Amino acid sequence: MGGAKPLAGPTQLDLFSDQSMQTISSGRRKGRGIIVAFLVPTILVYLVLFVYPSLESLRLSLYDWKGINPDNARFVGFANFVEAAQDRWVGVSLRNMALIISLGGALLFPLALLFSAALLNDRIKAKTLFRTLIFFPYILSGPGVALLWTFILNPSFGALNGLLRLVGLGALAQPWLGQSATALGAIIFVSVWWSIGFYMLYLLAGMQAIPSEIYDAARVDGADEGQLFFGITLPLLRDFLAVAVVLWIIEGLKTFAVVFLLTQGGPSNQTQVLTTYMMRMAFQTSGAPIMRLGYGSSIAVILLVLVVLAALLFFRLSREEAIEY
Repeated sequence: MGGAKPLAGPTQLDLFSDQSMQTISSGRRKGRGIIVAFLVPTILVYLVLFVYPSLESLRLSLYDWKGINPDNARFVGFANFVEAAQDRWVGVSLRNMALIISLGGALLFPLALLFSAALLNDRIKAKTLFRTLIFFPYILSGPGVALLWTFILNPSFGALNGLLRLVGLGALAQPWLGQSATALGAIIFVSVWWSIGFYMLYLLAGMQAIPSEIYDAARVDGADEGQLFFGITLPLLRDFLAVAVVLWIIEGLKTFAVVFLLTQGGPSNQTQVLTTYMMRMAFQTSGAPIMRLGYGSSIAVILLVLVVLAALLFFRLSREEAIEY
């Protein structure tokens, strides 16, 4: 009589498949462990250097505190923010930052586009030297840039006034950093001079990513250089330009070293920005009557909100669908 056939045991292929799955699973666990090992120090640094100071500033902004002794801190709620909304110099600081961003951007981006286009022109010689000269200021530190331009713009022995006198235009010599009519303009110019190398290379990378076939086809159709630039280059640089503008906005919001070291917010507070005014209020600089760490922290929180909003705009633009060539 034929009995029931015994159940077949696991084949060699099944055993091999099980071992492969275990190996893959083990490899994935090790991979996750390596990722976590690299992320933990970065997260700790981020928490210590950004999250904790931000939360501490938010806490201090709710107090009236002159510093030194924490027992003297008095809780005032949102009174510091109400004062900041009514503070004339906070308004001046916001206006100056808006001018640095808008007027500086109006000067920066046309020049950056011009230099980038020039570096792509085969008729331009010594491109490496030209690119190096334009980018060099960007590698300097903020204090170094400010010190350099302090000497250039000095009314007595500065190079700019000396040059004007040398060519017979001494009547145009000015105390560039000592009068409100020219101090902010000087700060804007120095900020653009310092940053233009980065934006030039960034936009140059965008231009180099545009396929040459598009330009060749347009030239066959009779397009001249102006039509190529405004009809092809600028539209296809949209994503690069949008990100560059947001980066410039963030840079303008965080402006500190150039303003503080060139004018310290003067003359008569006319070149204050939020960073320098925050420093003046919190740490009794530039003639501030007393230390007001609570009020300075409230200004820092306002600045943090503005920077975070600009950063969110940057992330949103960077996630948008890129133009495909």
